[in-house]
Amino acid sequence: MEFDYVVKNVGEFGRIQLIMTIFFGLTTASVALQMIVTVFMQQTPEHRCAIPSLANDTFEIQGPWHQCLINQTIPVDENGEYEGCLWRSGNYSKNESVWPCKDWVYDTAVFPRTFPTEFDLLCDSSLLINMANVVYLVGVAVGAAGGGLVADYTGRKLVSFIACFIHGIAGIGAAFSPNYGAYVAFRCFVGICHGVLNNTVIVLCMEFVSPRKRIISLCTAAFSWGTGILLGTLEAYLIRDWRYLQLAVALPSVLYLLFWWITPESPRWLISRGKYAEAESVMRWVAKVNNTSLPEGRLFDDHSLRSTPTISPRQLRNAPRLIARTVVISFGWLTVGVSWYGLTLNQGSLDGDIFINAFVLALIDFISAFALLIINRIGRKTTYCVAMMLSALAMLSTILMHFFANKESSATSATFTALYTIGKLGVSCCYTLLFMWNGEFYPTALRNFGLGIGYAFGSLGAVISPIVMV
Repeated sequence: MEFDYVVKNVGEFGRIQLIMTIFFGLTTASVALQMIVTVFMQQTPEHRCAIPSLANDTFEIQGPWHQCLINQTIPVDENGEYEGCLWRSGNYSKNESVWPCKDWVYDTAVFPRTFPTEFDLLCDSSLLINMANVVYLVGVAVGAAGGGLVADYTGRKLVSFIACFIHGIAGIGAAFSPNYGAYVAFRCFVGICHGVLNNTVIVLCMEFVSPRKRIISLCTAAFSWGTGILLGTLEAYLIRDWRYLQLAVALPSVLYLLFWWITPESPRWLISRGKYAEAESVMRWVAKVNNTSLPEGRLFDDHSLRSTPTISPRQLRNAPRLIARTVVISFGWLTVGVSWYGLTLNQGSLDGDIFINAFVLALIDFISAFALLIINRIGRKTTYCVAMMLSALAMLSTILMHFFANKESSATSATFTALYTIGKLGVSCCYTLLFMWNGEFYPTALRNFGLGIGYAFGSLGAVISPIVMV
């Protein structure tokens, strides 16, 4: 008896599949939450050197006397703004000296406390902000590749729930970090679990439904990711302190462990490992919960179902066409990773209100999920190529504007933001599509590994993106 026939008998999308989809959606949203809040937590507000002789110095002008003292102590840059990294001793004399800041005062009107302001990651230390992002994204790449391989050998369920638990605990640890090093270490673990969850849970969910219902799982992933980005923006607007914000987005991952008792192991994976009795037990339980029935007798054995043999990744060398496809789609992942993370993490540099810009770009991620609703009509390749060309043209146009447009014009700023948004839309559509397209290349025994390799290249692109932004 074919496995897909058994799935039809127990219900192609019944109660169990709905529970799996909810769990999948919640974990995807949590991953998106812990990723997007870095845009807000790592904002560097306007600042200047604290006046050494003034104990209660503030960024806000306290009066004419304060303004005069600032003018005497803080030099101005070529734009007429107060220097953020230097102060001077002396009183406009020829003997005055300029010194680097040791303490700063910040504009707390938007963010009362951020990660850079708490650990003084300014001026020469500002590169450490991007370094924190690089370490996080390296963790994502490691988790994507290593987690997928481990899940192919030990099971989808165990790996998914361990990653979910660590994702929450490490996020909570980051919220209570006493110093920069501890924060980066905890965020690295969050990144590793990000990579694991993004490909392991989706495979667990997809392998529980029939092939013609898998689009539901992919749509759930896409819309949940967009929802997580939107919720992260809303939480950042409501919670302006970075520690409380980090804590708020980390706690839900721990609560999702309650799904352990109602989430079975993937029967497809069990069959691929030759565990027919366990797979049958799972499917009979699913049939009971879905209020359906299965025929008596053994469902899966060497005669009723041809098992998928265990395949080592080294055997890919015997499939040159699959190797070629892996190379091509890995390059696609790399390109999309650089673009998506670069545009997402750099959105704070756009003119205008940071929360409005973030909300619009988050909405773009949500809208991009609709690409999955048209791919069966016009094909994966066509959808991907159109979206990539749209993004490329929009982003290349911003380069032309940078060199030839009037940078002081409000129309230039609005056009730049519009092109930025269009570029993000195209890249987001490609990112959504790659999760389905990549997984379709591989047999069950290597699906997690194949998706993990592709996602690892996307994460490599993500690692490069903060470096490109410097």
